[in-house]
Amino acid sequence: MKYSIILLLSITLIAGISAPVYAQTITDHIVINEVDTNPPGDDSQYISEWVELYNPTDDDVDLSGWQIASTTVLKKTFTIPDGTIISSGDFLTFVNEKIWFTDTAESIELKNTSGLVIDKTREIYDLENNLKSWQRTYDGSPEWKFTFATAGGSNGQLADIETFEKVEVTISSDKSTYILDELAIIQGSVSEKIFIEKPYFQTQPILITISGPNFDHAVSLYPDYNLNYETTLRLSQVMGISEGIYDVSVIYAGVVSETTFSINSEVIEETQEILSSLTVMTGKSEYLPGQLVTITGVTSETIPLTSVTFSITDSVGQLLSSGNLFPSDGEFSTSLYLSTVNPDYGAYAVSVEYGDDVANSIFNVVELVNDEHVSVVSDSIIFDIDQSEYLLNDYMTLSGEISNFDSTSGNPMGKGYYQVVYFNFKSSDGVAPFMTSAIMDSSEGAKSVEFTLTAIPNSSGVFSIDVRLPFVVFSEGDYTVKANYGGLIDVEKFSIVNKKSYTDETISTETTSGIGNPNSSIPGKPSSNDEKFDDLYGRYVSNVKTVIEKVNRISDNLISINTQEKIIDDQSVSPRVLSGSMITASKDVQADVNLQVMSESGICIIGQNSDCLVSESTREPGQIFELVQVDGLNLNVRYSGPDVRLEKFSILPQSSDQFLPDTNWNVQVIKDDEISRFYYKVTYKTLP
Repeated sequence: MKYSIILLLSITLIAGISAPVYAQTITDHIVINEVDTNPPGDDSQYISEWVELYNPTDDDVDLSGWQIASTTVLKKTFTIPDGTIISSGDFLTFVNEKIWFTDTAESIELKNTSGLVIDKTREIYDLENNLKSWQRTYDGSPEWKFTFATAGGSNGQLADIETFEKVEVTISSDKSTYILDELAIIQGSVSEKIFIEKPYFQTQPILITISGPNFDHAVSLYPDYNLNYETTLRLSQVMGISEGIYDVSVIYAGVVSETTFSINSEVIEETQEILSSLTVMTGKSEYLPGQLVTITGVTSETIPLTSVTFSITDSVGQLLSSGNLFPSDGEFSTSLYLSTVNPDYGAYAVSVEYGDDVANSIFNVVELVNDEHVSVVSDSIIFDIDQSEYLLNDYMTLSGEISNFDSTSGNPMGKGYYQVVYFNFKSSDGVAPFMTSAIMDSSEGAKSVEFTLTAIPNSSGVFSIDVRLPFVVFSEGDYTVKANYGGLIDVEKFSIVNKKSYTDETISTETTSGIGNPNSSIPGKPSSNDEKFDDLYGRYVSNVKTVIEKVNRISDNLISINTQEKIIDDQSVSPRVLSGSMITASKDVQADVNLQVMSESGICIIGQNSDCLVSESTREPGQIFELVQVDGLNLNVRYSGPDVRLEKFSILPQSSDQFLPDTNWNVQVIKDDEISRFYYKVTYKTLP
């Protein structure tokens, strides 16, 4: 008997030693995955404390009537509205009221409808009024960490050691042959997101090396939300790059993948006149606030007693620096310090002029986020409401999209909230609507709080929320609603009337994340459930009859968009809405850069010429569309107008039972050398 016990203990010990490093458990019930009890700002002034739930099970779970409760002296409880469904593997984030939690010794409980405690956090201390939150080290993990917030997104997934052997890594370059001074794009994907445990728990980095004749370059980065990665390299002689064959290798979780490309010099035929070549570049494509941007340039011809004039503008077109530089042996350089005080994130433009030559370059100012990874931040928000007139107690749909959205980042702009779009309302006289809110366990009773909304973008940057316009908050009159995503702002106008003068058609914006190259078509996927719930703040709606294809960040000036019936995810769908938007990098040239949309038959539908059917903004009191006839089809056209930096449009049939024809729509961005980006999407409806 004694030897049996020893043998059993030995087997148990061996099994414990042989267990994989990552053989930790993931819970089999809904968990509190992440909380922030002390977000930036004054918690007594804003409703900003939040709790994220995660469903690690294989089934959808109905959270109707469940409660999220503080257990400290405040003891404030939030009851989840009826109809709230959390799908398998999904996240839901909730806010409640001002000062929901305390900042010391707080423990938060999740209870089901029977009052049974399903999950409870560790004891939380958060005295740092910053961008960090308490979150599980990976989704569903029993361990917690205090780090940059990822509200509404994953904290990372647990991977077994066996996964390392199954990891697939791809790598490629956008071209097989380059010429000097071109920009090489190195990109690829990994099949799984891997974590390493030592020296501390973190995401496994992707290591890329580029080597060629007397040149070696290495970069470390992390896979994005869709398990893709990308880096760029300016093939400039200033950086020591010359002609030859270059080897590129990527190492991830012990797996190696390789590719090659070649660089040739551009052959310029001898002419009687030597044309000057002017280039400018930055030391890196991305910088953090507090860093020094190095700017270098080269000119092939030196003009006596003539200086290079340069200017540097931020993402909103504000001039940061300008001056004159005298080339030495054809080279010139300068630098720019990036302030850490209220930094402006986004794409910055560098422009230089020398004689008759002009050259431009772009770099991005980004924010340091979790896992020591930096990412390009969003640079615009496209926001719409479904109508321009409402009755009291009507539902309003607020929807939109954030371009260049990075779902892996924390606070997107350093000035707002983590991955949350804020909505604020104002009447025509500038007064915000207020509502009366009962505060639990408070002797002060009811309080008046500003009527605000929040929406969390999905992995593609698309957001949508439905909200009732209650008569206890709103009255008849004109209003504006402002969408704010970390300093990116768009405003829409609407009216509350006692009788509508027209009928709008709601344009659905339900969409899913894309995979791969951001400049490629991404098929949408309908939601797996059609549950919905509503409360004073809004209702979640999933529309199973809508799918979307989208294409992002097109810099070309000629774009052809095809609309035709097709099969997506084994469903027959027909095109219902074509919508697009174009943003100008600099507001100083917005008058010189405009959209023009033409039918395949050559009819100018939108443009600035007198023969175009729509040339001004269609948003007027009582209307948001203009009705036009193109090739025998009545179309509702929505257009922001030519005098804005962000031009956007939508085209859809007037009749709700018609679809767009099988045709090509030709979009032209009218510009010279100005920098612009075009985005478009086609909304499809499933056929009966």
